[in-house]
Amino acid sequence: MKRLFFVCLVVAASALIVVAFFMPWAKVATSVTGISKEVTKSVEDTPYASKVVGKIAAFTDAISAIGGDVEIKTTVTGFQVPKMVNDESSKVALSLAETLFNSPKGIDKKSYLVYLLPGLAVVCAFLAFLGLSNRLYVIPMLLIGGAISIAGLYNLYTMDVSSQVVQITIMDGLWYSMYSFLFIFLVGIVWLLTDRKKA
Repeated sequence: MKRLFFVCLVVAASALIVVAFFMPWAKVATSVTGISKEVTKSVEDTPYASKVVGKIAAFTDAISAIGGDVEIKTTVTGFQVPKMVNDESSKVALSLAETLFNSPKGIDKKSYLVYLLPGLAVVCAFLAFLGLSNRLYVIPMLLIGGAISIAGLYNLYTMDVSSQVVQITIMDGLWYSMYSFLFIFLVGIVWLLTDRKKA
């Protein structure tokens, strides 16, 4: 009966991870002024730099004269991350992915790793069901939950989300995913400890 209770807890956490994959993971905000500064930097060494920089400066000044800056905001779900990252024209998406993965190297391939999260959540639920007959199946479930949650939460709490051009706010979907994996990890530990006492 106790094992069935643990299975229900793991299945509930796994379901939350799958649902959270389609929830907003991050809110990305950038401003017209910030974008114009980035464009100015990228054209500084071109032959027409002075003309382009002059027009951009005039545009930025006109926006400031109106009464401030225009902020552009968008939310990104876990499901959208690879599509956005592989659209190389999206500076916002690349900034988000670099923040999530800590490195721009091979970011297009790394971005598809996010699809593993709901898949591994389903694997954890399946292992929990197998754990009803043999508690050894709880060990890989525990390891998956621990590895993802510890690495993910460490990355989220230590990453630098400040940038001149893009500001990234981590949203509920990603937090729910990481804490649900942590919950699976803790349930696995309690499961093994209580089974051992019973034996």
